Amino acid sequence: MLGNTRLSKQFRNVMKILGVAIAIYLALTLKIWLTWESDEITNYDYLQQEEIEKQIENNEYENINENNDEHWSSSIFSKLCKEYNETCKKITWNWDFSDEDKAIKFAYVVYLLQILDKNIKHWINTPSKTLIAMLINDSKWTRRWSANRDTVTINVWWMNYDNEFFQVITHEFGHIIDLWVLQWTSSSKSEYFTEFEKTVFSIDDPSIEYYKYSRSSEKIRKSWMTKENFCSSYWMSDPFEDFAECHNLYLNHHDYFHYLALTDDIIKSKYNYFSNLYWWKYINNSEVKYETRENSYRVWDTTKIREG
Repeated sequence: MLGNTRLSKQFRNVMKILGVAIAIYLALTLKIWLTWESDEITNYDYLQQEEIEKQIENNEYENINENNDEHWSSSIFSKLCKEYNETCKKITWNWDFSDEDKAIKFAYVVYLLQILDKNIKHWINTPSKTLIAMLINDSKWTRRWSANRDTVTINVWWMNYDNEFFQVITHEFGHIIDLWVLQWTSSSKSEYFTEFEKTVFSIDDPSIEYYKYSRSSEKIRKSWMTKENFCSSYWMSDPFEDFAECHNLYLNHHDYFHYLALTDDIIKSKYNYFSNLYWWKYINNSEVKYETRENSYRVWDTTKIREG
């Protein structure tokens, strides 16, 4: 749920503000087919569409392609693209994804971007404006994900369920927020916190505050740090991945992060960092009961957490 832990009414207010995006997310998560104009619910000719799909399967429908407006304009994915055209133009689908699969994944992207833009809009750069390109592919054994300041690549071949895709893009947009959205104005650059040894961060860059919780520099982790001071075990050696992992944990497994913050002062600082960044808003409370774990327990990879 998207909400404020202290005000139950906040969830309803945000639901109203996000409107269509929430409906898209919830409906497609449940694999419910929607059309975006309410008066089309009874007017759309599903029978005709089913006949076309049968003909496609039997290689009998020769005229169907992406330029065939009669078919394409009726697809769920096409409707989403028209509704969110700027985002749609940035995504390249490097595989033969079904219309349903594209619609579900695109809805996740739109939903996440709306939340990120809304809650960190006091920064000059927003994630949706910063994002230049996203590549979504389904290639065996290639890298599961990658991101830089304005580009994201996702390989869904590694993913077993849709919520994992949502968590991965939340992680990857954490990099974009870290490296590009959160900037400041000082002309003086940090010599200790660099981006893969490139001097790019201003000394007052908000990301440096986060890095300093665990590190003395980009390459050097503070000697007394242990796995209990991080959101996951896998990314302890990299400040950027540490940021992205806690970013995903805060937004998608808020109760877990909150629980860990009660057991460790460094995690508490990281939790408060994201709480202030997002004005105490988050996406999912998470129903997993982490209280049964030892305080020292850390998941290997937060994007692999599955509820239930």
